[in-house]
Amino acid sequence: MNFEQTLQTNPKILMECAIAERVRRAHPELMHPRLATSLMIQTSEGREILRSFVREYICIAREAKLPIVVGTPTWRLDKLRSSEENIPEDLNADAVLFEQEFKEDYSNIVIAGQIGCKNDCYLPEEALSTSEAYHFHSWQAERLAGADFLYGITLPEVGEALGMAQAMAATGQPYIISFCIGKDGRVLDGTSLEKAIEQIDSETKRPPAGYGVNCCYPAFLQSSELSGKAAERMISIQANASSLTHAELEAAETVEADPIEDWEKRMHDLHSTLGVNMLGGCCGTTGDHLRALTR
Repeated sequence: MNFEQTLQTNPKILMECAIAERVRRAHPELMHPRLATSLMIQTSEGREILRSFVREYICIAREAKLPIVVGTPTWRLDKLRSSEENIPEDLNADAVLFEQEFKEDYSNIVIAGQIGCKNDCYLPEEALSTSEAYHFHSWQAERLAGADFLYGITLPEVGEALGMAQAMAATGQPYIISFCIGKDGRVLDGTSLEKAIEQIDSETKRPPAGYGVNCCYPAFLQSSELSGKAAERMISIQANASSLTHAELEAAETVEADPIEDWEKRMHDLHSTLGVNMLGGCCGTTGDHLRALTR
């Protein structure tokens, strides 16, 4: 099945938990300062470390007989960084091929071609304008065409998210726009999720398959702040293990996590009340968190 069929026929879809964050803590020497985990697929050591994390998550999905979304390590692999770091232009496509290998282990895998904002994902004031974002993100969106869907993640500002959505729509691929939100449940630029969804839906020729949030605690996503239509469009969450703010997490010297029982309950509440059916983890989460989602 393709991504849209998988989405329509499965009431629950797992998404991988943090990989870049786990690499950053366990293998900091392999994290590129500008490209995160992208270059790890160029070495046998890096590939094996990435495989170990992905296979852990696939095993959990197989045991639960659920589909799972795995993301390409391309969050920062845009044209500008690739050019400035002398990275081969086909590394985005290579990252998709790397993830496709896992379908030999488990057929019920969906590959997300991951794209991040140009600048700091926690500083909306650094965001591109909509027109700038369209031109900036088009290059990478086209090179991730082999993924099952395109996934714009950790987006702190609506204008750049709109330009990214327009670039993704132009490829003909299904795509999801995932915002970074604060404790108030709003996009970090202060826009309500409802308004952000309405704007992108109305200003793209081919709207997203749905919307998500990531890099936030599940309690930050407040069903009371979403109308029926906006709630129906909210389909994914990759939640942090901790309820601390982004600034507090950035300053933390150790992995921060709230009790997993609270995280699990809140995630299941979002699944049952909002109908969010794509569930996974972000900063601080591990296989234990993903396993909790299968209960």
